[in-house]
Amino acid sequence: MQDINLLDELNKAQQSVAQKRLINEALTILSKDEHVESDIKQRIFQKPGKLSENLGLHKLDESRIYDRESIEAICVKYRLRFLDSELFKSEIPVEAIHHVKHVEAKTGMRFENFKVVAPAERFKLFDSTKDPILFTQLPNGKYYYIHQWGDDLSWIQHALKYPFRHMKALTISSIVIGSIVAMAVPSQFQSVQAEFFYRFFIFSMGSCLLLMLAIITGIMYSKDFSENVWNSKFIR
Repeated sequence: MQDINLLDELNKAQQSVAQKRLINEALTILSKDEHVESDIKQRIFQKPGKLSENLGLHKLDESRIYDRESIEAICVKYRLRFLDSELFKSEIPVEAIHHVKHVEAKTGMRFENFKVVAPAERFKLFDSTKDPILFTQLPNGKYYYIHQWGDDLSWIQHALKYPFRHMKALTISSIVIGSIVAMAVPSQFQSVQAEFFYRFFIFSMGSCLLLMLAIITGIMYSKDFSENVWNSKFIR
């Protein structure tokens, strides 16, 4: 049995209180972060609200700010949609939520208008892969890139979607395919001139037929070119 030194006991009690205080502070911070992240996730999936004020714009990373025209260009090129995030039917990665939290804390801005670039099948379209990009709309009419996830678009997808960009792309595709078919047809004539007109006839008929079939199919299935549906909420 040893004698008790009250000062030593007081120091021990003080250390215990300090440790409990640190633990409580850590739990408070974690709870606050969880609340902030939950609020951000809720804002991403709710209807667009008011735009943030311009006060923190100068603190944003300029390399992550994009014009609407640039976004439209890639949507048309790769047949993607650019719609409000409330229509997005997949999960938003936690990394995206963390980035929103970091940017809002840094700039003092509060984002309530979120957009997603993704293939049409990743959205819940009215009445109606795989490479979502999350943006938030800025008060100056531009968009701030938040996060990208998923796999890259394959070159095969890019090639298959090329004809559906606009009428010009469909026409070019029909001409190219018609040319390939005309060149692949076996020779039928000894005369160079006759052979030329024979292949030209096949090329012309093949290209026109492909173009007409594509247009008729598009009309039958209510499909439209990417340049007309890149920001449409409807299945087209």
